[in-house]
Amino acid sequence: MKKSLLLTTLIFLTSSIELIAQALPNKTFYAHASAGLARSEDGLKFMVKPIESASQWTPQVNVGIGYRFNRYLGIETHAATMLTSLKASGTLVLNNEKAEVTARHSNVMISPKFFLPLGDKSELFLRTGLGFLLSESKINSPSNPDFKKSTSNIGYMVSLGYAQKLTDKVVFTLQFDFSDPYGSEDVWEGDLGVLNAGIKYSLNNKK
Repeated sequence: MKKSLLLTTLIFLTSSIELIAQALPNKTFYAHASAGLARSEDGLKFMVKPIESASQWTPQVNVGIGYRFNRYLGIETHAATMLTSLKASGTLVLNNEKAEVTARHSNVMISPKFFLPLGDKSELFLRTGLGFLLSESKINSPSNPDFKKSTSNIGYMVSLGYAQKLTDKVVFTLQFDFSDPYGSEDVWEGDLGVLNAGIKYSLNNKK
């Protein structure tokens, strides 16, 4: 009898630790949203160096939904877009003309997500995604004013972050994203790095 009671107690304690030692419970659907600063790595190969000026930082927002299978594994689908355009001005390699260039990048991804619980309310996570990288660029030069080009390619995104449980349904996240190159060499090609903070909200956790 005592052994049976002890075994039952151990099972209960183990399951309780399993439940609280992660930001969201197992088998949870959640919505997530984040915002932060994105920086496009130098992809201005079509402009003469040194470039006169370049603004390669821009705010970016990300939204999506996810599902947590268990303590260590989940999956997310998410989309992100820049709120303002990247900008540069300089001389074109092709014809030596002065030009103004802008670019805006977006993405749509699906990503397996791996969790490493740190304690009863926090964890690290790794997200490795594959999806569409979308880019729209504009080049304004004397011989070709308002030239526009849209590109899309399949690429990866890797995210490393930290999650902190705020309530039973709300989790704060801080993460860094790094992506495959957007665009093409003639209209601003470059990797993208994003540092962002956000919130995850449980959709089916009743607590």
